[in-house]
Amino acid sequence: MSGVVVRSPVGPGTAGHPPPSTPPSVAPSPPARRLAAPSWLDLRLVLGVLLVLGSVLLGAKVVASARHTEARVAARRDLAAGVVLTAGDLTLTQVQLPDSRRGLYLSRLKDAVGRRLGRPVTAGELLPAAAVTGVPAQTTVTVPLASGSAPQLRKGQRIELWLSTPRCPSVVLLPDVPVQAVHGDAGGSFGAGSDGQDVVISVSPGLAERVVAALALEDVRLRAGVLTGGAPANDQPVLPDLGACAGGSK
Repeated sequence: MSGVVVRSPVGPGTAGHPPPSTPPSVAPSPPARRLAAPSWLDLRLVLGVLLVLGSVLLGAKVVASARHTEARVAARRDLAAGVVLTAGDLTLTQVQLPDSRRGLYLSRLKDAVGRRLGRPVTAGELLPAAAVTGVPAQTTVTVPLASGSAPQLRKGQRIELWLSTPRCPSVVLLPDVPVQAVHGDAGGSFGAGSDGQDVVISVSPGLAERVVAALALEDVRLRAGVLTGGAPANDQPVLPDLGACAGGSK
C-alpha cells in the first residue's frame, strides 16, 4: 500500500461546516404616486365660492334696504277735519315704509294743497291719500272777534261761534267749523278792536249768509270757543232763527 494520503477538501458544505443560510425575502415597494395639482374646476370649490358670493350680495341688499327712505307728506300741526290744506300746513319727511303701505300716503305736496281734510290729523302724522277730498262749493268769510271774546286761535282748530244781542243773551251761530286762518285785527274789521282776532272760515253758502246776517245785527257781539275731542257730527243740527235777535234793547 502506498503512502499516499488523500485529504478531503475543507470548506462550506463539507463535513463540520453547515451550508450558508438563505437571506429573508423583502416585499417590493409600491410604485410612487404623483400628486395632482388642485383644479379650479373642483365642484366643492365652485360651490363654496358661490355660497360666499351669495351671502355677500344678500347682506348688501339687506343693508341697502335698511337705509332706503322715501318722501311722504306729513302735517306740520294738528288739523281739524274740513281744513283746506295749504303748503304751510304740510311738510315732506323721509320715512321707511313696507311695500304694503307705500301707496297709502301722499308723496307730493301738490297732491294735497288746495284739498280738504276729511278727518283730523295730528302734527307729524303722515297724510293718507284717503284723508283728503275735493273742496265742495263753499264760501269763505271772516268773523271778527273782539278782545276777550275767544282764546288765541290758530288754523286747524275746531270752534263753535255764539252771538249775543240785547234781545238774545246767547245763541249758537255756528256749531262746529274748522279755522282756515287767523289774522290779528288792526282795528278796522267790523270794529272788532285792535286786540281782537279775525278768524277765516269756509262754510256752505247758506251758513255764510247766516254769518253775514249776524254781523248786521245791532249791538251784536260774537264769541268763540275751541272744540276738542270727538269728530264733528255729520248731521247739521237745526240752528235757531236769528230774527228774534234783531232790534235794539228790549
